[in-house]
This record gives sequence, C-alpha cells and structure tokens, in this order.
Amino acid sequence: MEENRSGIALYLEKTKQFTRNSKLVLFYSAITGLAFGVFRFLFNFYVLSLGSQYNETFIGTLQTASSFATIAMALPAAYLAERYSQKRIMIFTGLLSGLSIMGLVLFPVRLILIVFNMIAGISMSMRQVAMAPFLMANTSEGERQWVFSFNFGLMTISGFFGNLLGGNLPTWLGGWFKSAPTDTLSYQLALGSMMLVTMLSIGPLLFIRMPKADRNRVIELPWVQLWQHGRILSRFLIPQLIIGLGAGLMQPFMNIYFRNVYKKPDPIISIVFAVGGLAMAIAQFVGPVMADKFGKIGTVILTQGLSVPFLLTLGIGAWIAPSNPEMAGLWFLIAGGAYIFRLALMNLSNPVYQTFVLELVPEGTQALTMSLNSLSFQFGWFIMPQVSGWLQVRFAEFGFVPIFFMVSFFYVTAIGVEWWFFQRPLKAAKTIVQPKIAGD
Repeated sequence: MEENRSGIALYLEKTKQFTRNSKLVLFYSAITGLAFGVFRFLFNFYVLSLGSQYNETFIGTLQTASSFATIAMALPAAYLAERYSQKRIMIFTGLLSGLSIMGLVLFPVRLILIVFNMIAGISMSMRQVAMAPFLMANTSEGERQWVFSFNFGLMTISGFFGNLLGGNLPTWLGGWFKSAPTDTLSYQLALGSMMLVTMLSIGPLLFIRMPKADRNRVIELPWVQLWQHGRILSRFLIPQLIIGLGAGLMQPFMNIYFRNVYKKPDPIISIVFAVGGLAMAIAQFVGPVMADKFGKIGTVILTQGLSVPFLLTLGIGAWIAPSNPEMAGLWFLIAGGAYIFRLALMNLSNPVYQTFVLELVPEGTQALTMSLNSLSFQFGWFIMPQVSGWLQVRFAEFGFVPIFFMVSFFYVTAIGVEWWFFQRPLKAAKTIVQPKIAGD
C-alpha cells in the first residue's frame, strides 16, 4: 500500500513539472485518441459492409496505400518539422485528418477510399514527426520520459473510451435512421461524427506559445543529414523495421480476427479492444518507473520478450476455435486475455524506446530520426497487410495461424537485434569500467 501511495505521489510531483506547452499537447493527444479509437475499431467493418468486392484483401490494399504515403512523406515531413512551426504543423494535420475522414465516409468507392486513406497516412506521419521534437524541446531531462509516457498513456486511455464508443455508436446513430448496426449507413454516421471530434482536438493547440524562430539557424536538408548520420541512425531503425513487418501482418486485422475466428458481434469485440486499451494505458504509465529500475533498453527487451507467448496463444486459438465450435467460447476468453496482455507489454516499450533513441541522436536530427522511425515501421505495414489479407481470403479463419507464428518470429528477431546493438555493449561497458550511461 505504501508503494502505491509513493508511486502516485511521484506521478503527481512529476506532472506539476510539466510545462504549459506540454500540458496543452497532452490535452490535444487525449481528444485525438478518442477519435482514433473509434475510427480504428470501426473502419474495417465499414469497408467490409460495402460489398463482397471489399474484402480482407482490399483492406490490406488500403493499409498498404496508407503506409506508402507515410513512407513517401517521411523525409519531407522531417524537413517541414525543422523549417516551420511545429504548432502549425500539428494544427494542419488535425485539419487534414478531418478531411480524410469526411472523404472516406462520403465517397465509398475503391479508388477514392485509397486516396483518402493515403491522406490519413500523410497526416499521421507529419503529426508524429512534429510532436516528438516539440516535446523534447519543451521538457527537461528529468521529466522527459514521464511526459512521453504520459502522452502515449493519455492517447491510449482515450482510445479505451473510443473503442467502447465505437462498439455502440453504429447502433445509436443508425437507430435514428432505422438502419441496422452493421449497415453501411450506421458505420458512416459513426465515423463521420469523429470528423467533428478531430476538428475539436485542434483547440488546445491554438493556445501554445512558440518561441521566436532563430533566423540565423541553418536547417540542413534531410538527405544531407541522412548522409552524415545514416550509419548511427540505422542501429535504432533496424529493430523498428523488423517489428513493423510483424505488426503489419496482425494489427490491421485484429477486429476481423475476433469476428471471423470466434463469431462475436461488434459490441463484444469493442469491449476486448477497450480493456486492451486501458491495460495498454496503465502499462505506459508504468513505463517510466520500469525504465528507472531496469534502464530504458532493458525495459524494452523485457516487455517485448514477455509479449511473445501471448502472440503464440492467439495463433493457437485460431487453430482450435474454428474446428471445435464448442470450445470457441472458452478460447475467445483466452484469446481476449492474450490480446490484452500482448497489447500492454508491447506498447509499454514504445515511449521508452522513443525517448531512448531521441536522447542519443544529435539534437538537430530528432525530426529526421522520427521520420525514419516512422518510415522503417511503416515499411512492414506497406508490405505485410497484402500477405495477411491473402492468407485470410485463401484459408479463411485458419489463415490467422501462420500469421501469428510469423509475427512471433519477427518479434523474437527484433529482440535479438536490440540486445546485440544496445544491451550487450552496455553490459560489457559496465563490466569493464562501470560508467554511468547517458540516456539509460
């Protein structure tokens, strides 16, 4: 009990140190997380409701298009984040997100869906690239990990409520027009309402006070920075590339996994997603405490490694439940628990790894680093959704069996690379001279 009180007191003490600008961005992230939670939960179901030609393979195509746009925008986004006000970029991306949602809802045609999904990918890429350097500039070393984890945690808590809301919005809004919960119109109304929430998220950003720009500051082009620092940066990006390959196989299809493998309706699936989001938020708030105890990279390796058995459990469920319908109910509970724990463990490491990387790269390359981080992760989302969608269409629900075992392989490989690049040299250095390692 004493430890809990001291932990809460420590968090309260840290939050008091957050700057005004940091708090405004955290508020922005909370509103954005709500809209994203609803959108992420409902969008696949919306696409599938459009007709038989809009199947899992097409969902893979949509994700590939979005990731392609993110990859193409990575280096330009790094330049824009250094050249222009990060506040203005975040406001612009909020408007762009609202535009993309409106287009996806109003024009449910294959080509237009692809185009607006690409716009959504560009918006997300620019937002991530601008936000991380902004938070680095508006935090001190002592509070930085806490702010980054707080930002991820708030988005996740909002996503928790977004998932719950997403499971019920089609029923509520569709009922006004006598539309069934799984009809296209119901999904359109639910997703369209998130356009308004996205626009509202811009409000806190308007009150950010940016320092006067240094007119004498020399801004290097991203490809010049890449030539100068590419070898150093590549060590941080390779693990993200490998994890992205695994995530691209699985993450875009998790709601479809629970619907097709266990035959559950949207509201039930939304509860699993919501609890997963809540567990993920709690884990992200625990991240700074674990980073202080085990070191940043030690925390990343530990939590990622613990997530692998839960991935394998999801794959086993996809093998057992379809062929044994009488066991589907039990395995739904097991798979739901595995999904929740895996989500919490993997996402606990995200803000920790991001802070670890940004503290070790040269200050002038932080925007470039975030762009390349997004590029390397999205590369997997560019390739693998097509593979995953094909496996699902070809083998139906049994297609998830090889999907989860492939994801496990990628994650184990990434953990090995992280240990080799970062933890092994750290242990060797401590063994020889035991220095204090900056950033860990």
